[in-house]
Amino acid sequence: MENTRPDQLNEYHELVHYGLMIGEAPGLAEVREELCHLVLVPQQLHELIELDTFAMYAILHDEDIQDYVLRDHPTRPLTHWWWYLGKLRVGAYPAELLPEHLRTIYLETKHAVA
Repeated sequence: MENTRPDQLNEYHELVHYGLMIGEAPGLAEVREELCHLVLVPQQLHELIELDTFAMYAILHDEDIQDYVLRDHPTRPLTHWWWYLGKLRVGAYPAELLPEHLRTIYLETKHAVA
């Protein structure tokens, strides 16, 4: 039986690759939250890691990201980085809470700006 991609992964792909490219990504954090509760097969997990990486680069480097995308949600767990894109953008997010592959990108960017 062929593995199908969860709808949430499809939607996250669209938001990351197309939405963030133009600075618009309504529902990005909500879709990413749904993904963290799914059991993904290794190929899907690999794709999620790649999408998260692309999203992190966009959040940290693209000037055209709209303010509503960067709005933090302090009622959400701090360990769920996708709710704190504003903190990430300004270098105020605790790096130790990020997965290692995202932490590297974040710290390199943070040090380049400092």
